[in-house]
Formats: sequence, C-alpha cells, structure tokens
Amino acid sequence: MCDSVINNVLEYVESSVLVFLRSQNIMFTSEQIASLRNLFRLEKLFDEVSTFQKQSRFLEKLSVPAPTSKDILLSRREDVRHINSIPKKILVNETASYISIIDTLKLIFRNPQNRRLLEKENDQSENTPCVTEYSTFKSGETFKTKDLFRSFPNCVRISIYQDEVELGNALSSRAGINKVSNFSFKIQNFPDKWNSSTRTVFPLLYCTTIDVKKNGYGRILKPLITDLKALEDGVEVYYGSEKFVLKAVMTIFCGDTLAVHDVFGYLSPSANYFCRICQISRNQFHSDPSEGHAIRDKNWYTTNLELVQQGSIAPKECGLKVTGTPFNSLQHFHVTENFALDGMHDLAEGIVPLTIQLVLSYYYKQKERKITAKILNNKISTFCYGFNDRCNKPSPNFTEEMLSQPKNHKLRQTSAQNLLLLRVLPFLIREYVPEECEYMKLIGHLINIVRIIMSPVVSENLLFQLEEHVEFFEQIFCSKFDRRINKLHHLRHYVLCIRKSGSMKQFNCLQFEQTNKIGKNQAATCKNFKNICSSLGKRQCFRMIINILDNPFCDNIKYISAKLANPEECLSNSYLDQSNETVLLPKSILVNGIQLRPNLIIALKIHSNNLFPSYGIIRELVVVDDQIYILIRKCSTTWYDEYFQAYEVTVTAEDELLSIEDCFIHTTYSFWSTPNDPKKYISRRFYNRDY
Repeated sequence: MCDSVINNVLEYVESSVLVFLRSQNIMFTSEQIASLRNLFRLEKLFDEVSTFQKQSRFLEKLSVPAPTSKDILLSRREDVRHINSIPKKILVNETASYISIIDTLKLIFRNPQNRRLLEKENDQSENTPCVTEYSTFKSGETFKTKDLFRSFPNCVRISIYQDEVELGNALSSRAGINKVSNFSFKIQNFPDKWNSSTRTVFPLLYCTTIDVKKNGYGRILKPLITDLKALEDGVEVYYGSEKFVLKAVMTIFCGDTLAVHDVFGYLSPSANYFCRICQISRNQFHSDPSEGHAIRDKNWYTTNLELVQQGSIAPKECGLKVTGTPFNSLQHFHVTENFALDGMHDLAEGIVPLTIQLVLSYYYKQKERKITAKILNNKISTFCYGFNDRCNKPSPNFTEEMLSQPKNHKLRQTSAQNLLLLRVLPFLIREYVPEECEYMKLIGHLINIVRIIMSPVVSENLLFQLEEHVEFFEQIFCSKFDRRINKLHHLRHYVLCIRKSGSMKQFNCLQFEQTNKIGKNQAATCKNFKNICSSLGKRQCFRMIINILDNPFCDNIKYISAKLANPEECLSNSYLDQSNETVLLPKSILVNGIQLRPNLIIALKIHSNNLFPSYGIIRELVVVDDQIYILIRKCSTTWYDEYFQAYEVTVTAEDELLSIEDCFIHTTYSFWSTPNDPKKYISRRFYNRDY
C-alpha cells in the first residue's frame, strides 16, 4: 500500500514538473527527458524488507545484535504428515520459544536516556515528604529493608507475568490444543506515565499448556532462571567505550490466582489451604472470615516442603506440591515474599460482579421497588457516561434469570465494564432505593475499596480508610449473603501488600492481558498453528525490537487538527503575551495516551478548598513556544455525596489559563447526573495525589 501511494505521488510530481518545463519553453532532448523521468521511478522500494528474514537483517543494521527467539526442545512425539500426498509417520519436536531477557535488557539500555532514568529514579525526592506514600516497589518496605537495594539502588527491578491464552476457537472441538502459556516482563524502574502500555511489556517465553502439564515448569523455565541468576550477579555490557553493569532482580511475579499457584508449586485455589499470603484453611475462613492468621514465610515454606517431599505429610495438609518452584533457586526472590495481589481478577472479575448481582437480586425480589431487568437495561442504555467512559459502558444484557437466580446465571460484562457499572450503579437506581439502605452502603464501601486499590499512589491515610472499608464491607456482605469466595479473603491482605510492595495498580493484570490480543491477532491472521510457539516467539520478538528502538520511555505528545492563529483569535487572548505573532490551536492533544480536548474536565493541582479536590472544564488548548497551556472554566467542589460516592460540583463563571504542569492529566472526567436533577457530580476511578 505504501509503495502504491508513493509511486502515485511521484507520478503526479513528474507530470507537474513536465508541464512546468513546457510552460517555460525549456527544450530537452529525448535522452534528457528519459533521464529526468527515470528520477521519478522507485522500483521495489521495500524490497530490502519484503520478508521476515530481510526485516531481521535490516534491524540488525540499526542496532546492536538484537534479541532472537530460541526454541527449547522439550520432548518428541510421533505424528502423521502428508509428504507428496503420501501419509508418513514422523518424529515431531515439541518446543517452547524463549527470548533471552539479558539480550532484551541490553537492547533497552543501549539508549543512554534509559540508563539515565535509572539514576534519576534514585535521585528523585518525594513530592510530599511529610506524607507517607506507596507508589512504586521502591516505596515499599521490601525495597527499604533488603541489603541488595541498599548496596545497588539502581538495580533493575523486574516484574514477570504469566497467563494462558486460547489462540484458536475456544468453543471448537480442538479447544485447548492451541492454548499457550506466555510469560512476559516489565521494568519497574521507569515512570508509570511511560510504563503503562503494551509497548513496555516485553515477551519472554511461549509454551503450549499441554507441554507445561507434560514437562513441568522446572524444565521450561530453566533458561529463564539461568539468565536471572546471571543478572543477579551482574552482566558487563559495553556500549562503545562505556562500560555498563547490567544488574537486575526479579521482585514480583504477577498473574491470576490459578497461574501464580501453578508456577509457585501451590495446590490449586480450590484446595483447603487456598491463600498464598497466609496459612488460613477453608474451614477457618467459612467459620470466621474476619479472623487473622499467620503469614507464610521462608521457614514455614522450607519446613513444610521438606515434610511433603519426605512423605511425612500430604500436600493437602499445607497446600504445597512436591515439585516446589524453580524461582526459589534465585538469590533475591522467594515465593513467600511475593506480596502482590491482582485487582483485576480479585475485584473486577470476582467481588464486583458478584456483589452487584446479589444486591440487584435482593432489590428485584422486593417487588415494591419495581426494579426489573427491562428497567435496568433501559437505564444502562440511556445514561450519559461521558467521553472517557463511553468505550467501557456496560452492556444492557440483564435478564430476569440473572436477577432471580444469581447462583446459576452470572453477569456477562468485561472487567472494565464491571468497574464502570459499580461506580454508576447508585446513579442508575437512585429513584428506587433510599439513601439509608444498607445494601447501598455495601456498594459504597466497595466503590471506595476499588478506588484505593486501583490508585497508582496510596497514602498512609488511604490505607487506614481501606482497612475500614474492607472491614465494613466484609461485615455487611457476610451478614446479608451466604456466598464465600477466596477473593473475599484476599481483600484483607491488600493493605499488607501495598505496604510491602507499593501500589497494586503496577501489578494489575489488566495491562498485561492487553498483550494477549496481539498473539490472538497473529494467530487469526496467519491461521497456521504448526509450531505456534516458535511463530509467536519470532514475530513478537520482532515487534518488541521495533518498539524498543522507537523508545517508548519518553513523552509522546501529538497535536490533532492543529492550526496556526493570531493571539487575537483565541478565547484565551487576554491571558496571552501579545508579543507572540502566532500560536498553535489544536482541537485535541494526546499526552502519553491521555486525550485532552474541550469540554472534558481535569483535576487541578491548586486546591481552592483544602477539603475537596478542584476541577476545571477545558475551554481551549493553546501551544506557545512548545509549551502547552489550558484555558479552563473553574468549577467549585461543594460536597461529597456518600450515596453516589462522588463529588458535587458547581460550574463558575471564572476562567483561568494554566500550564499543563499545573493540572493532573493522568485522566479526564465527565459530569454525571440523575434524571430531573440539575446537580452535577464527578465520580473518580482512582486517586493520584489529588486527594
């Protein structure tokens, strides 16, 4: 397509040049005309990168030796293949595909800017030194108490993630054959604003789930463990004449509960000992969910694993498998120190949809409230969610069976839809439910729990609030419903995990699972499942190299539909320096993936009221000498409504021109309201130092 477009443009330029020459009575010989026309011929423009092999060689010219996908031989099996239309039995190699983490890190830190980011992170002082905050892993107790990080504060910290993805049709007769277990990693040291896209999640290993069950993680993870041990000791790298010691450690392993238990050598989450943080049993959880239990530690793990391996106790008596886990062979990592829980699976796909369905089922069975599936679907369809939430608005697919039989018919919403439905639920059913209803208090506590757990920055004050909300939520939930799920118990450990490892948002699987779509798209496009792990490894390694060379760890600002204008033409004319001849007026601006445009609402760093955050409506975006300014219409925050769990906001008549540095641009907001009520509310998804 690019080749066709470029040649069409050149043909147009060629004809225009010839017309111009003729109009100027410039005469050329036929040989000169032919030579001139040949200058506009670009045959086989992309011939150098027309195949995968040529593309790989082209990338090697641009960088140091790039990472490559290597096949790991696991076993061999017999299969029937048709060779020249004749069926023959042959031996097929069963392999996993591994991309060296050392080679990937070498390529990432080839950029001197990325090496400086490591030093900059260590030099940065806290923005609010008087307030204890938990954001990155560096702010947690684990980092502050380990001798390794005292000696090497610039050490690269690695989060490794594992998930299984079905690349074929999940409903077909061959479902499961092409199910792939993929490992990827993320570097924690880089700022979150650059480190929250699929471009900064790097592939590690691909292996079919069948081969995992057949060979075990010890054999499959062996090359990764070898590389991690080398990185713990330090790998010397030379970039030109500069020597750089690449020292990295794995600090956190992320994944859903089933994946973490499987990789860590724990029994499944359905076992008697289901919690990977503490030693609670299922009977104890059902008899008294609020009772605390001892945390699993190295001594407990070592003692019980030895007893299981000796046959003195059965695995079900402690929840450990005989095999253990290869990750415990690392110097600076142990599974009992993996203080990380996944808010996506625990909340967005667990507690949130269950609580919403049970509460709505209760209201449905109270016929005097007149809440039906039809009314709910109509409310969901007609509610004004706003620009930033429109893509995640819940599906109006409630049925009478979902409300009358919640145990047999679950909600059919995605993770993002469940989280949005939770926040918007008080607005949808306000006219049917009074403020003092205890079930709506349950929803209010859950909204606050999700808001704090999903926040990239959590203060000590918010942790105290989280403890209170979890306690009240658990009391109401257990008194009203007879349902007990593992994820309800996990809530009690989030405060501990945040104190140990920082904000849980950085380990949320929602970001990692976005990369699964890339593999699915490749499989759907190629439709070739022969040695699918090798195919995924090669293509995703190639994609990763391009992303690294493009340097995702820097500000990415795009002006959309921008035009040059005189200052007199701007709404913010009275605030601008009249010495500027022209300014740039974009219709919208993308800043690290966050879209700013008129009529959206942003939070302001300068608070007019110390009790509540301040907001402003974007009226105009102005760029002066590469500096972005935002003209806002100020809003006054008057109250926090406990029923809606949202701020009541009034729009003033006062405007102000602010620099982009004076605003929180991690997200934008929209006004929410209920029918026949002029009041405007802002419901926040999370906190980010604007509390």
